Amino acid sequence: MSKNKYIKEIERELQRLNEVIDFKILHGLAYKEETRQHRKLLDQMNGIRRQKRSFNLFGILF
Repeated sequence: MSKNKYIKEIERELQRLNEVIDFKILHGLAYKEETRQHRKLLDQMNGIRRQKRSFNLFGILF
């Protein structure tokens, strides 16, 4: 799977988790597990984007 497709998948999953978290907040339910998943996905996505940027910068400099 390409990095762009992987990022899109993560974004879709983040959107789904946001909807679940919003629902649980509105209904007064616990959402601790969903926030852990959300943070993990954000970290993965940011790591991929960071790698992509550093590679582009490396290509420009050398």
